Amino acid sequence: MNRIDQELAALEEAITHLAKEFQTTYSNYLTFLGQCVGQQLIMAAYRICTQGYPESFLNLSVNSRQQLQQSLRKLAQETQQQLPSLLEQWQESRSATTDGSDHDSDHDSEMPSSEIPSSTEDSPFFNAPTEPSPAAELTSNPRNSIEKLEEWLKHLESGITKTIQDVSVETNRILHKSSIIPDKFPQEILEAAAKVEASAIETAESPNIIKIMMETKGDGETDESRLTRIIAIKLRLSEIEFADPNLTPGRKKIRDLLAKMSQLKREYYKKQRQKAVAQAEAAWRASWFDD
Repeated sequence: MNRIDQELAALEEAITHLAKEFQTTYSNYLTFLGQCVGQQLIMAAYRICTQGYPESFLNLSVNSRQQLQQSLRKLAQETQQQLPSLLEQWQESRSATTDGSDHDSDHDSEMPSSEIPSSTEDSPFFNAPTEPSPAAELTSNPRNSIEKLEEWLKHLESGITKTIQDVSVETNRILHKSSIIPDKFPQEILEAAAKVEASAIETAESPNIIKIMMETKGDGETDESRLTRIIAIKLRLSEIEFADPNLTPGRKKIRDLLAKMSQLKREYYKKQRQKAVAQAEAAWRASWFDD
């Protein structure tokens, strides 16, 4: 039994070390990813304005063009801060757990939101509350460490996906508000376009841009419906990673760590099973009396 306990303790220590490796890897990855997403949204918006709807962009005044570009730059800056902050939630909650104190709600005020562009002030992308990370229990409850690590990784990857979707929605909203994307397309359509599965849409030749056919009413007296193509932005993690080689090592390292975690999980559960069997055998012998 002592040998099994020692092996379990060694595995728990390995899991804690693995969690630190994930933390370091994701810290570097999310920093690069934030920069890349900001660059890609600017590039996608450029293609929308110059190739998708060039007439709409030319119809804007010089001042309106500059305001549009400024809003896009500020959104890119906010994105560069938003993605790394997904990891900061774990770091803060782990620190609070180690100190034995409750998570300080004042940390929420430290999230970057002081320079929100005027065109994005009412966007849920910047004001949505952040969920606490389940990985905070890694140090406080080692017996559940592997499960908590898995939960945190799922939570983090889900946060990455949602952030990229929200950035797509917000970029389309800025373009729509600036009359680049025609006003006849409702905002709800643009939001759905940024979240729809890739298999359900037509991918444009340019990366992170989609084309959707939708039915609209005619402009004449007949109110006849017709199919109209809408061009919008849908940032994709796969295309963002493909466009920047700096992200490739980070994603590969994450896959390697996931494989290592899967192996540690199998070993950990195997030892737990062995311990349960040994405890059951000992309990049986302790309660057995010969007649």
